[in-house]
Amino acid sequence: MVLYLDQIERLLQHRSREHPVVSVYLNVTPPRNVISELNSLLHTTGKRLEQSGHFTRPQLRELERLFERIEAHVRENRERFENTRLLVLFASAEGLWQEYRLPLALPSRVVVEFDPYTRPLTVLLDEFEHYAVLVTDARKARLFSLYLGDFEEHPDVFVVDDTPTRPRVSVSLTRSRGSGVWGGLADTRIQRHVEDHVHRHLKRVADRTFQLFQRKKFDLLILGAPEDKILPWLKDHLHSYLQERLAGEFHARPDWNEARLKEEALKVAQRWERQHEERLIRRLLELHGHKDKGVVGLEPTLNALMLGQVHTLVVQHDFRAKGAACPNDHHLALEPGPCPLCGAELEPVDDLIDEMVEEAIAQNAEIEHVFTRHEGFSEHGVGAILRFTL
Repeated sequence: MVLYLDQIERLLQHRSREHPVVSVYLNVTPPRNVISELNSLLHTTGKRLEQSGHFTRPQLRELERLFERIEAHVRENRERFENTRLLVLFASAEGLWQEYRLPLALPSRVVVEFDPYTRPLTVLLDEFEHYAVLVTDARKARLFSLYLGDFEEHPDVFVVDDTPTRPRVSVSLTRSRGSGVWGGLADTRIQRHVEDHVHRHLKRVADRTFQLFQRKKFDLLILGAPEDKILPWLKDHLHSYLQERLAGEFHARPDWNEARLKEEALKVAQRWERQHEERLIRRLLELHGHKDKGVVGLEPTLNALMLGQVHTLVVQHDFRAKGAACPNDHHLALEPGPCPLCGAELEPVDDLIDEMVEEAIAQNAEIEHVFTRHEGFSEHGVGAILRFTL
């Protein structure tokens, strides 16, 4: 199924002190031995959980039954993972069973906690915006969706217009005008006639694209067209909402095969993501350095998050840190100790950043993952643009 942020938000509501949640990320890219890898992961995880002492005997038996159910489900469905590279499963004895089949691979892992482990999904959502890819020339247009590495055409937006070519127009105009049609005003009239048809075609294409935006609400738009006047003309016909969402463009023709179009569109998307990162980090460091509306580093960012100040949480995608969390109200801290809100003992967590991402989502803050190294930020691993200062 398609993955959106609101689905992650609903997943995060499954937090329990009695029934642990099993989160499975399984790379099913052929020719991997998926069943063998899953069994090894589940066996290793089960041994570690027994030795940890964090779970009661009834909870361990509950987890064992969940492991058996997950293994049986994957075994029964492994032949149906067509176009899937990553299988994601969340399961608990309390009735949670949510599955996603994604076209991008991540390392296989199994995590058992009292809430779903969703950080890898937020990383994917941030790195892969929902793009519309519009490819057109003077007569034909095709529209694709590029999301999480998947490239899918929208056949209902396919447009072919009967735009006349210059030689065809010249023949129709010369039938009653003699041989002088190729020069002077006649030639200009031919050109204008062709261009008028092209503009009507592009207006129709732009309208169809805006209709898709209204239905699907894609995030960004990528344009592809031949190396001529089509691109600037097309941009002039786009609705202002779409002009604001232009991520880039490339030279192409709609008759190209999908693999070639996808390759070119991915280059544009990746370039836009890196440029977006650069702008974001520059803004964060500027706000941190001069206006005190930005923080960098684990402790100041965590403090700001606990005070509800965070507008945008910025995370180096591979940054990890241990910490502690309250089992009652999700207060987060760097070290175990008494919760300042309820007095309960904070419990150790292996991935404090995952807990911070969950808390940021609960506070309706934006999440931005950074995938390249940036001077002044990457050594800190995490930072935030603030809503307000204290």
